[in-house]
Amino acid sequence: MNLLTDNWLPVRLLRSAVPQWISLSELLTSEKEYEVCLPRDDLEMAALQLVICITQVLFTPKNIEELIGNIRKPMQVKSYLEKTEPVKNWFELEHPEYPFMQVRGVKAKDITPMDKLMPGLTGATNSCFVNEKGLADQLCGGCAAIALHNQASNAPSFGGGFKASLRSSAPITTLVQGRHIRETVWLNIISTTMMEESVPFFIDIVDQPPTWVEPIKEKSNIPNQSIGLFRGLFWQPAHIELCPSTDGDKCSCCGRISTSVIKGFLKAKYNYTVQGLWPHPHSPRIMKLKKADVEEKVASFTTSAPTWTRLASFVVQQQLKNGKKEGHQPALSILQAYRLFSKKPDRLRMAVGGYRNNQASILERRHELLELNSGWHQQPSAIQEIVALGIGYKSSLRKALFLFSEGIKKKEVKGSGVLLQETGETLFYRRTDNLMQKALAEARFESPEQLAEDKQQLRSGMKRHCIRIFEEQTRPYLNDPELIKTMAVARRTLYKYLKTLEPETEGGEK
Repeated sequence: MNLLTDNWLPVRLLRSAVPQWISLSELLTSEKEYEVCLPRDDLEMAALQLVICITQVLFTPKNIEELIGNIRKPMQVKSYLEKTEPVKNWFELEHPEYPFMQVRGVKAKDITPMDKLMPGLTGATNSCFVNEKGLADQLCGGCAAIALHNQASNAPSFGGGFKASLRSSAPITTLVQGRHIRETVWLNIISTTMMEESVPFFIDIVDQPPTWVEPIKEKSNIPNQSIGLFRGLFWQPAHIELCPSTDGDKCSCCGRISTSVIKGFLKAKYNYTVQGLWPHPHSPRIMKLKKADVEEKVASFTTSAPTWTRLASFVVQQQLKNGKKEGHQPALSILQAYRLFSKKPDRLRMAVGGYRNNQASILERRHELLELNSGWHQQPSAIQEIVALGIGYKSSLRKALFLFSEGIKKKEVKGSGVLLQETGETLFYRRTDNLMQKALAEARFESPEQLAEDKQQLRSGMKRHCIRIFEEQTRPYLNDPELIKTMAVARRTLYKYLKTLEPETEGGEK
C-alpha cells in the first residue's frame, strides 16, 4: 500500500453517510468536499494530521498568496505527479528496504498485536467501555499507517524504556479547521516565507531524508536544529516493523471489505538523545522562567479541566518579559492563521486534540472544536480576558467551598471535612462549558462597546452558576448547627470574590 498512489483514506462526502476510500491525489486535485470517516475521534484527527504532514513536506507553498490559491482551488494532477514521483517509494508501507516509518529486521521475542498502536484501546480500566470490541484485530494498510504515525507523533511511548515522540509524551495538537478536508489541510500548511521568519533551519536542511531512509544512530546526541521538517514531522522514536499483510475480508477499524490486513508488528527500543525542543508546527509551547534559565516544553493535558481554560495559550503569544515568569507560543499553524485571516476576516474554528496520560497509560482522549468569532485576530487580549473571567469565577467558587470544607481554625469556625471544592469545580466546568464556548463564538471582537456587553452577559451567567452550585453543595450539611456559621462565612467569601470580577464603574469602584 502506497500513501501517494493508492486509495487508503477513509472518507465520506459532506452530507453523506456512505463511506469510501480515496487517494491523496483525489483529495488534493478534486473539487469534491470530503470529511474523514473513522470510528474514533482521535483516529480521525490523526488521519487528517498525516495528510497535512505529507502535503507539507511535498507541496510547501512559497508564500501566503500561493497558499491562499491552494486553499481556493484544487491543484493540477500534473503538479501532483511531478512532486510525488521522486519520493514515491518512501511512502510504501511494505517496501522491501525502507517501509514507511519502519525499519527492517527488528529483533523482538514476540509479535505485538495491532491494538498497541491505538492509544487507550487496552491497558486502561475504562477501555472496554469507550472502544468497540476488536477494533484493531486486523487493520488495512491505510488504518495501519494512520495508527503508526499517530503512535509515533501524538501518543505516549510504549513504556519500559521506549522513547516518547519528538514533542515529548502526549502533546497537544492545534489545527485550523476548514469546511472540508482539503481546505483544512491547506489552512495548516506552513509557507516557506513563514518558516524563513520563524524557523529558518527548516529551510536550511529541506532535503534531509526521513528516519526510515536514514536511520537514527544508536546512542547519538542530536541537536534539535539538525532535524529538518520532513524528518521531524515523521519522526519514529521506536524500531517498528509491521508483520507482512495477509488476506482478510474486512478491516476491523474502518470496515473496508476485501482487502489485505495486518495483524501484528515487531517493536524494539533504542537509545538516543535530542538536545533541545524541536518546534513542531502543530503544537503550542509553554515557557517558564526558572532562576536564570528558560524551560520550554510542548503543551499537554495534565488535568480534566475543559479545553477552553487553555485557549489563551493556544492563540495568544506571551513573551517572558515585564516580570512575567510564564509565557506561551501558539503553534506555527495558528500564528500563520493571523496573516491568513487578516486578508480574509472570518471565524477561527480550531481543532484541539491530545491524550491525558499517566506514563504509558491513557487516562483520557481529548478532541474538541473551539470557535472564535470574526475579528479574533485583531483582539488577542480580549480572548485572554474572556478566558480569565471564566477561570476567575471557577476560582471564586472553589475558594468559598474550600473554606466551607476546612473552616477557619483561628476563628473557631468549624469545617465540614468534605472536599466540596472538588465536586463544585467539576460541576462548574460541566454546567458552564456551553456558556463559555458560546461567549467565545459570539463575542463581537470588532466593537469595544458590544464586546463589553458580551463580557457582562458572561459574568451574569457565570455568577448565577457559582451561587447555585454553592447552595447545592452546602445545603445538605446545614443539619449541623455549627456549620450554619461556616456557611454564612463561606457565602460572604464567595460574594466578596465574585464582586472583584465585576467591571469598574466610571468612579473606579466595582
